[in-house]
Amino acid sequence: MTVKEEMVIAGKIHGTHGVRGDLKIEIFPPNFKLPPVIYIKDKNGNFLPLEVEAYSKKKGLIKFKGYEDLDKAKKIKHRYFYVEVSKLPKLDRDTFYEYQILDADVIYNDKPIGKVVKIDDRLSTAYLIIKCVDEKTRHLPFIKEFVKKVDIKSRKIYIHPPEGWFSL
Repeated sequence: MTVKEEMVIAGKIHGTHGVRGDLKIEIFPPNFKLPPVIYIKDKNGNFLPLEVEAYSKKKGLIKFKGYEDLDKAKKIKHRYFYVEVSKLPKLDRDTFYEYQILDADVIYNDKPIGKVVKIDDRLSTAYLIIKCVDEKTRHLPFIKEFVKKVDIKSRKIYIHPPEGWFSL
């Protein structure tokens, strides 16, 4: 299938549940209304559509048309699923999706100093994991004090890190 629009990971299909083809599902964006069709990638990286037959947000279970039994459902478990960017809910100002920040250039004093390689949001404050031009990987708290501007269109993040950050 050829996809005309940018696709992003919106969640993960986990293991099967029961014998009727139900699958456990995890949805990443908050307040995301699941569209009637989501996509997974095949072995060649092509997007395959999955038509949602039933979905229970409360139970975290989903069922797809054509995957009505356990054996068929097992074929699509443990896979990330994708949606079109336009299907994602709009975010508040100064809030971003991970795909918008990953691989962005990090700029300090008008010079590129590295790229965002990961975002660690396991703690109360998210951290940008930055692979710097000196080959060191540094962590920067994703707070206004250090992250001055995020320019999604140009994929640049302007920072003013704490004193001594570069010597880490």
